[in-house]
Amino acid sequence: MIEVIGLNKQFFNNVVFKNYNQVFSDQKLCIEAPNGRGKTTLLMMLAGLDKPQRGSFLFAGSTLSEPTKTVAIASDRITLPDFLTAKQIIDLSVRTVDCQWPHELVKGFSFTEFLNTRFSALSSGNQKKCQLILALMRKSPYLFLDEPSAALDQTSIEYLLNLLDAYLIDKPNGQIIITCHEPAVFIEHGFKCVSL
Repeated sequence: MIEVIGLNKQFFNNVVFKNYNQVFSDQKLCIEAPNGRGKTTLLMMLAGLDKPQRGSFLFAGSTLSEPTKTVAIASDRITLPDFLTAKQIIDLSVRTVDCQWPHELVKGFSFTEFLNTRFSALSSGNQKKCQLILALMRKSPYLFLDEPSAALDQTSIEYLLNLLDAYLIDKPNGQIIITCHEPAVFIEHGFKCVSL
């Protein structure tokens, strides 16, 4: 369960959150809102990659001193080194977070043939696959996916849904939060939809 308490966030004159309070208690949650309403910003703050002007977050009743160790996120907002190949980026992440090389994820997303392609040269769909691989390989209890089905082919969407179906089996206190504009397919896989 994640609790958002008194969240305030604005960019210049654009107020995104003003004294926002919410409890996300479902293990699988889909946040739906129009563009610009703060979906990605909320995920980035929950992951510890962006700071609120005011407010706090509780994960299962406690604050996270090091969110990067218990939270994994995939988002276009995260800038990856586009001069490196996908394999180099994955290798770097494997060493940084000390996890196994994601052979099954690479194969499952049909990404093998793109490993030696510079990130900047990947299509938007393959960039999305790389982002998802980087998040999923960490096996963190909290998984945040920003528009995970955007630009993915149908086969990859089905593979992702199967992964998400099994993701929390060994994480009884874990949680998956995604953002999307078309939640129907995720609702079919047990996600509860909430609006911002």
